[in-house]
Amino acid sequence: MLKKIQISDEYFWGFNRIIDITIFNSFDELGYYIKNELIVFLNENNLLNLVEIAQKLKLHNHNFHNYEDIYNTNDTIIYLCGGCN
Repeated sequence: MLKKIQISDEYFWGFNRIIDITIFNSFDELGYYIKNELIVFLNENNLLNLVEIAQKLKLHNHNFHNYEDIYNTNDTIIYLCGGCN
């Protein structure tokens, strides 16, 4: 099941990937994956100061109580927040 996962954060707002959400079991796993995708992108584009900021991100979701809830949503984008803790 493919969903667009997008970061909602002061520095990285809009970074997104289309991801098969069924290969993950939690928002922690999904957040870890999208964070690594972001870091790879930043490194490939020589944005090294932003890599340091990205490494500190703690991505989480505010809209769903359980990970399985994203399977049933009609939302076209699943947001992972990095700007609050």
